[in-house]
Amino acid sequence: MANTNNWGEIYNSTWWGDEDWSANSLKIDSAPPGFAGQNLLLGSEELEQSDEGEWERLNINAVDANVSGVANPLSSDETVEKVDFQASPTSRIIQDVTLVAGTQYTFSVWAKSAGASNEQFRLRYWDRTASSGGGDLFTALTTDWDATSGRYSFTFTAASSGVHAMHIQNSGSVQRRIYFWGAMLNEGATAGDYIKTEFTPQPSNPPTPPMEFGDNFVGVTAYYSLRRFTTGEDNNAIRVRRSSDDTEQDIGFDANGDLDSTALLAFVGTGGTDNGFVSKWYDQSGNGNDAINADASEQPLIVSGGALVEENGKAAVDFDGVDDYLQNTSLVSSTPTTHYLTAKANPKSTTQRLSDGGVSSSTRHSIYQNASRFQYFGGVTLTGDSEDANQNLHYFLANGTSSEIAINGATASVGNAGTNTLNGLTFAARWDGAAQWGDVSIQELIIFDSNQSGIRTDIESNINDHFSIFEP
Repeated sequence: MANTNNWGEIYNSTWWGDEDWSANSLKIDSAPPGFAGQNLLLGSEELEQSDEGEWERLNINAVDANVSGVANPLSSDETVEKVDFQASPTSRIIQDVTLVAGTQYTFSVWAKSAGASNEQFRLRYWDRTASSGGGDLFTALTTDWDATSGRYSFTFTAASSGVHAMHIQNSGSVQRRIYFWGAMLNEGATAGDYIKTEFTPQPSNPPTPPMEFGDNFVGVTAYYSLRRFTTGEDNNAIRVRRSSDDTEQDIGFDANGDLDSTALLAFVGTGGTDNGFVSKWYDQSGNGNDAINADASEQPLIVSGGALVEENGKAAVDFDGVDDYLQNTSLVSSTPTTHYLTAKANPKSTTQRLSDGGVSSSTRHSIYQNASRFQYFGGVTLTGDSEDANQNLHYFLANGTSSEIAINGATASVGNAGTNTLNGLTFAARWDGAAQWGDVSIQELIIFDSNQSGIRTDIESNINDHFSIFEP
């Protein structure tokens, strides 16, 4: 919920007389856009307060208020909060504020590690109008803080006027506990003298849950998709090579979180001979498990004859079933591992892989078509439904004798798929990229290094809401 104080009325109706006043002397709780020298955030020392809707929590274990035995950096009577981040780069607390285009702002907070070692966190902003943002990475130390140390700040210029989300956020897939105090947002290139603010009563109006996958689910090991993983992150989806001159460019997302087809087609071209090939599919989870192929002759299509490749109205990466594939060799996931794959495969008379491992034949999980059936392998083969040429959502829990397989939200079949560790990942080919190429269009693959069967319905609903694969 954005701040709603009527500052124009307050300012215009207040007589300051001849007093030599400064912004720091005003006994007020926040300020409007354009009112320099004030803290634009509410509840600057109340990070634990989420019931008013001012500090929204996403993927947070807990926020402990009034931590005893830890003095705040200004040694005042106010106590500090301890934020317990989940093991996810999307774990964060958020407050919306209204900012003015072209104005420079500085976002700051005091931070101190609540553990025995230093802990990293990020300060970020997300422009909800322009669907872009930025931020910086910081290290909260275990040493004492005071008025001049332990305060971290990030400066940015608003690209558009409107609501911006200010994030205090985890930096990676590690659970972290950090003390915070004195959150502030002020105009200018540096953090101003700290000004405490408080909440003003707001009507109950819970924010609409975000559609982005990473805003709703944590613990993702790898996320390859042509939709955005999480709001507040200005990531790229794919790297594309155009046929006209073999130049490459990263392509991100539009304001709706879909692949930015406008930027893509502007880069590749819209003529009948203009083709765009994917040389890298980025892992948006933050774990760096990007899938690549540097061989131009083996790269899948994303633009064909000047038109975006699509399945069911959404962008798709098209593998030709002859020699195309993308591969990663760094991903590691031990049993249990959960896979969610959105893909359309054209049946072949021979085995074709939709996804496989990327290092060896003994460390692989595979989703493939063989003998007119969908099959799933994690050391032992589980046979699933009859193959078809439809867009499908494949669910595969590799978990030994308790493995599960299903498509399109159906009741899972349980059996033994083996206990292989997954090392690496190959799209649309055997683990070595040398055979069993898939004639397949892939839109998304999500991998968890954990058993996600307990929330399978929620995960598949999120995927299906975006891709409209099956009738719920």
